[in-house]
Amino acid sequence: MKTKFILTVSVAACSFVFGQNTPSKVIPGKSGLHAEFLRFDKNGPTFQGSPVLLDERSEKLSPGQARKLGLETDKLGFETHRFQQTVNDIPVEYGMMAVQTKNGKIVGQSGKWVLKVPSGVEKKSNISEEIALQNALNFVGAEQYKWQNKEEEDFIKKETKDDNASFAPKGEIVYYSDPTDETLKDLKLAYKFDIYAEKPLSRQYVFVDAKNGKVLGMDAIIHDVNTPGTATTGYSGNRNIVTDSYNGSYRLRETGRNGGTSVETYNLKKGTSYASAVDFTDTDNVWNNVNTNKDQYATDAHWGAEMTVDYLFTKFGRKSIDNNHFAIKSYVHYSTNYFNAFWDGSRMTYGDGSSSTNGGKPLTAIDVCGHEITHGMTSKTANLVYQREPGALNEGFSDIFGNSIERWARPTQASWTLGEDFSYVIRDMANPNAYSQPDTYLGTYWKTATTSGCASPSQANDYCGVHTNSGVLNFWYYLLVTGGSGTNDNGFAYNVSGIGLDKAAAIAYRTLTTYLISTSTYANARTYSLQAATDLYGAGSNEVTQVTNAWNAVGVGGGTSPAGLIATAATNESPYAISPNPATDRFSVVFNGKAGKGTVEVMNLTGRKELSEKVNLTDGANRLDIQLPSNMLPGVYIVTVNGQKAGNLIKK
Repeated sequence: MKTKFILTVSVAACSFVFGQNTPSKVIPGKSGLHAEFLRFDKNGPTFQGSPVLLDERSEKLSPGQARKLGLETDKLGFETHRFQQTVNDIPVEYGMMAVQTKNGKIVGQSGKWVLKVPSGVEKKSNISEEIALQNALNFVGAEQYKWQNKEEEDFIKKETKDDNASFAPKGEIVYYSDPTDETLKDLKLAYKFDIYAEKPLSRQYVFVDAKNGKVLGMDAIIHDVNTPGTATTGYSGNRNIVTDSYNGSYRLRETGRNGGTSVETYNLKKGTSYASAVDFTDTDNVWNNVNTNKDQYATDAHWGAEMTVDYLFTKFGRKSIDNNHFAIKSYVHYSTNYFNAFWDGSRMTYGDGSSSTNGGKPLTAIDVCGHEITHGMTSKTANLVYQREPGALNEGFSDIFGNSIERWARPTQASWTLGEDFSYVIRDMANPNAYSQPDTYLGTYWKTATTSGCASPSQANDYCGVHTNSGVLNFWYYLLVTGGSGTNDNGFAYNVSGIGLDKAAAIAYRTLTTYLISTSTYANARTYSLQAATDLYGAGSNEVTQVTNAWNAVGVGGGTSPAGLIATAATNESPYAISPNPATDRFSVVFNGKAGKGTVEVMNLTGRKELSEKVNLTDGANRLDIQLPSNMLPGVYIVTVNGQKAGNLIKK
């Protein structure tokens, strides 16, 4: 009885403390979800080890049930606590909240959190883990897996210093909903497996329905540098590196960088077994090992990793990718004729290139190093799922920091392209269109999830355009750094004044590591980057203005031309005009029609209806005034009248 009484008092006290605070800013979530964004400018609630849930009717706050994912502290004195939601003590795969605190008080939080758990959601699995795993393996369909290789099994035990460590997948029970399910209404109890295949190479999370054994989805863990057929490499000339002394020689290993981070580089000798990798060595620590094996490029990988670690520490005080001295291990000379480089969730791997594509030059450029290691940092922070818009953001942030690290470490050789060092450019951040990437959201070259070949995410279709649609974020960053003017694919004339590399990088870094979550979209990136700029430089600052201008320039949350739409309608090129556009809470559709009943619908880009309203039409000119739902998120939506597309609407 005494224990029960104390527990009850504790809960009541907790509710009382939370209930006294009202957020100054609220961005509502989708139907059934908690608010996407809260901000407490003054006197926020005391942080008690969990996210807070806001009852928007009573304005009361209560604690949310979750498991802790991580904690980081930044130079502004903010702490970011990341949580994964649990339901029935089971984690919700894409239910994540990032809570920002300062001096023990919550100042804000962002994320996706289920308030209304679907009725009838399963609590116990109906199939065994063994059956689920077999279904997952059938889905992957590899010839050979890591755990079937004794050398690799011995390697993982040695690497982790854990005799029980294994590549063999173990099922974790989670609630899974496809990343495109914006409201998390379709939660299914699932087994989650981490499956690492050797032949052909792949590593991914596979989710298997715990009720019927159906494969529900996957999330790629290996994030490679390029789409099939393209890659980047480069040479940085003579550089200073740090190695260690071993057995009367020197090897490419360093311990204790920036207070404790290890940087290690190994030789796979054209094999694919990490267990068989050996050290690169040199007798006098003057690494001029130019030979037919191309061992000189191992120092590019080593120096690139050192510069990436140094950049994160110098600019942001970050101690490696996890902010806790995660060891950066690079493996060079992977396989033969292998034209790629990748981060596999634990380590960097570099192929030697393809003789038919780039003359067999190893892919150890510094921008590739920075790009791939940033994938590791993303996995430790926002953990952006590797498909569709979150995947495009994942790739875009890797390009952003790969390029920024290159500019910082070797400014005289820097450019806005990737792959320029070996005359095989694959992306241009200053001109994405030049390499078939969009510079405007939904604009030319944008790859949508409804186009042929993208019905489901897979490596074959580039996980629905992650390396293509990243061009929008790349161009946003280029404009934010350098400035620029022009007209985007929406006919919007823009003018951005650049704020410089350091400020732009600081805003991008804070957006990624403090606010974004696994299923964040471009609309979320706009919202959170504006908050990041406000945190760093103040509300109403020039930096906030230019972040806004840059997003408008690339058509995210702005960057349309309402006047142009009206003019088009007047010249009969389109029978519809939508205004205002962007809209805040309502918009109008103007067109000529015939008398009768009609329907106006607003859909998001996945085809989900956000609004359907019956209207009465008249002969001749019609003006329909439509009220938007209060919980409708910022973004781009499709407006139809009687099933005919009237145009795109941007919700601010």
